[in-house]
Amino acid sequence: MEDTKYLFDDTITPEGMISVSQIQTYLSCKKKWEYGYIEEITPRVERSFLMIGKLCHKGMQTAMQALWYLSGSGVTMDELRETAIASMETDYNQYMREVPLLDEEIPDMEQMWEDAKSVFTQALEEFEPLKYEVVSVVKDGAKVPALELHFCVPCTGTRGLHGFIDAILKEKETGHIWCVDYKFRKTLAPDEDEAFNIQNSVYSYACMKMGIPITGTMTWQHVNTPAAEPQVLKDGKMSRSKIKTTWSAYRKACIRAGIDPADYEEEMVSKLSEIEWFRATREYRNVETIVTIWNTCVAPVSMAIAESRKPGANNYRSLYPWNCKMCQFQSLCQAELRGYDANAIRLREYTKRSHAR
Repeated sequence: MEDTKYLFDDTITPEGMISVSQIQTYLSCKKKWEYGYIEEITPRVERSFLMIGKLCHKGMQTAMQALWYLSGSGVTMDELRETAIASMETDYNQYMREVPLLDEEIPDMEQMWEDAKSVFTQALEEFEPLKYEVVSVVKDGAKVPALELHFCVPCTGTRGLHGFIDAILKEKETGHIWCVDYKFRKTLAPDEDEAFNIQNSVYSYACMKMGIPITGTMTWQHVNTPAAEPQVLKDGKMSRSKIKTTWSAYRKACIRAGIDPADYEEEMVSKLSEIEWFRATREYRNVETIVTIWNTCVAPVSMAIAESRKPGANNYRSLYPWNCKMCQFQSLCQAELRGYDANAIRLREYTKRSHAR
């Protein structure tokens, strides 16, 4: 068996390489890029929605790994879910051990963990993993699943562009092969945004270089908040309001309250079915499009990043409300702009990155 070309060599480190995340950060704000990739700092405590996304990613990765390893033994959804949640819990516990949380921060993190389990359990069921086969690739002479597939392709001005493809999956019904990216978001992006998705364009280029014949890319988005709990009214009946929940969650709430869910099923199943929890956006890019995006978007930014690493480079701020409100360096940036004690904020709110993915 021949090894898949351009798979990442685990004997080397990514220093001097770039990633799609780095490109996206650089394009959004050079100062934000400098904080993350020159100073190499990151918030000491991650935002809960980011943690939920990371844990759910871990769950999806583990579930699909179990599907690959156990595919010939009649694996069940229960097995996939239990294996995945155990892996998520390991990562959560490690984070709680390693991050010096304040006492008042712990309850929020514990609630985040409960939310992550709820979001993942719902997402896994909606993703329907059993309708896919995990594609195999060859690394170091052995077959491995194309999950969290670490690649590194040549890129001008750098030691290469590296990244992690969430999954490459084959639909059993159609035979189509998809390069899949999981996203857990508060709001689902519209399908038309996919045409501007530089990450999936780069991943398509990487698959082409690695010789993996994908049909296209699939961005699989899921809401990153758990299903809401319906309210029991003063008269002992369950509220029929259209809240952001699922029939499964509504039904369980009825049973816990001693209410017969059959009395609500006809109305609420129809009402709650209108709520969109996930979206699978598929995009087909021909070779010419993939290469053009690489040559006209990726390569020039790669060269610009190389220039911005030089001493004295003007890594200016891009101050726009839509750009700054969700920035993890907002407090540090504002402190520097207003003449506050920025070093104190660096020490209190930030720590060194463990890696520059």
